[in-house]
Amino acid sequence: MLKKISAMKARQNLGQLLNEVSIRGDAYIIERAGKPLAALVDMERFQQLQEDRSSALQALKEIWGKMAGVDNQEIAEAIEAAEKIAKEENRTRSELMREALRRYIAEMELRRLQRYGLKKATELSLKEEDVQRFIDEYRAEPADA
Repeated sequence: MLKKISAMKARQNLGQLLNEVSIRGDAYIIERAGKPLAALVDMERFQQLQEDRSSALQALKEIWGKMAGVDNQEIAEAIEAAEKIAKEENRTRSELMREALRRYIAEMELRRLQRYGLKKATELSLKEEDVQRFIDEYRAEPADA
């Protein structure tokens, strides 16, 4: 659960806040003069944020690498199109770009998993009908199993 707290109260209650964050999984936005200053989150969430950031930066590097020979006019048109879509959807261009990057990362992960699955299927001499049978068996299992 995300909560807001003043910097003064955070300083006065740091021990309690640490317990709430580490044990209950709460998160705090620490404000000064009503403006967000910092966040207090548990280590698991912090590590996940770091991993997400790392993945996003890696994906961004790949995208920049692919754009090395792209014409400046093409880039300008893409930015213009993104601004138009963002305006139509009442979102910021940054929100739109973050979503696009998340989708790109998910697509790359899916492709990696597909390559792994194909490799394992080849190693185990599985046929397409075997894979479909495994999928059907999995879907037939109770959700809590």
